[in-house]
Amino acid sequence: HDGPARQVLLTTHRPVRLAGRELLISASTDITEQKNFEDQLFRSAYFDELTGLPSRRVIEHRANNLLARDHGGERFALAFLDVDNFKHINDYYGHPVGDKLLVEMSKRLGLDLRDSDILSRISGDEFVLLLNPIQNDAEVEEYIDFILQRLKAPFFIDQSEIFASTSIGVSLYPEHGRSYEVLRQNADIAMYRVKNS
Repeated sequence: HDGPARQVLLTTHRPVRLAGRELLISASTDITEQKNFEDQLFRSAYFDELTGLPSRRVIEHRANNLLARDHGGERFALAFLDVDNFKHINDYYGHPVGDKLLVEMSKRLGLDLRDSDILSRISGDEFVLLLNPIQNDAEVEEYIDFILQRLKAPFFIDQSEIFASTSIGVSLYPEHGRSYEVLRQNADIAMYRVKNS
């Protein structure tokens, strides 16, 4: 969070009997630094530091919850997204620009998502999108086309106009897998087919 850091105190109370009177001794320890460190650890475990998006473990946990409670009829889609020629962009413009591009891209990818959808950055230039629920294949296709159109517009970063395309592969539950790992692998395979074609 932004704003002034708050001091965190750990306070303990101990009753004592002194000269026939009941007293309470209180001791406070400043654990602000420890608490900040714990918060930082929590954030780094569940959120990507660069984009602020949920991490790989968050999207995996959400998908596994959906899989565990499915009583038939529920469908969702897992989309695997990879920035094309990202290494070239990094080499040509430099890593700071590459990082800013990922941040701007994550903003565009996250537009118009429902509360039940989730977008995650799982590594370097790879994102996973969970679309839940879905009614039919056409709905997913339409949404992915919408994302691809939105990403065609150039990104303006540090006085540079950058065109960055993305390859997207999709797997659908339950047709293409009944576990997160299988669904993710199939979306990954589909994405590489798109990239190679």
